[in-house]
Amino acid sequence: MPPINPIIREQTFDDKNIIILDISKDLNRQKPYRTAGGRFYIRTGRDKKDATGRELIRIAQAAGELHYDETPALDSSISDLSLSDFEFFHKKQYNMPISSHLEESGLSLEMLLQNLRLAHLLDNEYCLSVAAILLFGKNPQQFFPHSRISAVSFKGKSEDAEIIDRQEISGRIPSIITETRVFLKRNIPNPAIERGFYREDIQLYDHQALGEAFINALVHRDYSLSGSQIRLFVFQDRIEIRSPGKLPNSVQLENIKLGVHAERNRTIVRILTQLGYMSAIGTGIPRLIIRLSKDVFGIEPEFQIIGEELRVLIWSKKYFGNM
Repeated sequence: MPPINPIIREQTFDDKNIIILDISKDLNRQKPYRTAGGRFYIRTGRDKKDATGRELIRIAQAAGELHYDETPALDSSISDLSLSDFEFFHKKQYNMPISSHLEESGLSLEMLLQNLRLAHLLDNEYCLSVAAILLFGKNPQQFFPHSRISAVSFKGKSEDAEIIDRQEISGRIPSIITETRVFLKRNIPNPAIERGFYREDIQLYDHQALGEAFINALVHRDYSLSGSQIRLFVFQDRIEIRSPGKLPNSVQLENIKLGVHAERNRTIVRILTQLGYMSAIGTGIPRLIIRLSKDVFGIEPEFQIIGEELRVLIWSKKYFGNM
């Protein structure tokens, strides 16, 4: 039988000393056992069996030893890759077409993808990683329906207000970013104050701060939570970005404003950085979201954890039309 790792505590009850053993699920996860011959077994009750590639991946995911975006997208294949989109990234990163790279290196397309953490050889067949599907997949929502964005614009300041516009935004992550920009541009008012013969336009939000906040939600959300998508709400006085998943690892609400960060989806972060959507220094929250927003409307954005959801509230600049 596999060993058990209890937490031992001593307490006094009715003047008697008792020993309490706590068996924590987190400390006693299912794990594979490797033989000297290189075979992996897992326990099923009193018996043991050879672990398949898929079972090893699931165990590693549950133990937090793998970044979810680098794990296999089960039931996918190399044919689910949009070669034109991957070609665009490859030329931008390596300044050469894929065919030339493969010819010079002697690699196959599958091996190149595997080297980039975008594919896995699983049970003698290649499949794409979660990141590859989300970034370069022909139809990401076929595998991950929750990777879409639900965008809603309200007439008032609460979810009970009349809905002005709504859109389910789907596709690959770069196209989601583009479509979300269009939605925000369509639903953020462009007020102005008439001063005699002159018109003074009022900027309600810093667009760079909004973009940084939304891209942060896309790259750091927990894609393993399959029942929830990112929700983008445009209210009269603020914009809310609600992202599934609590803050990763050592990141807390108290230190997130100081630039403390952890990459939940490191391959997605790397590729979006290489494509120019993000900076590589990891200071987007204090440097862009907080500082730029505060410069525009004088109030810092709010960060909240509600259940399994991270919410970012960016407030609109106050003027006579929305007070």
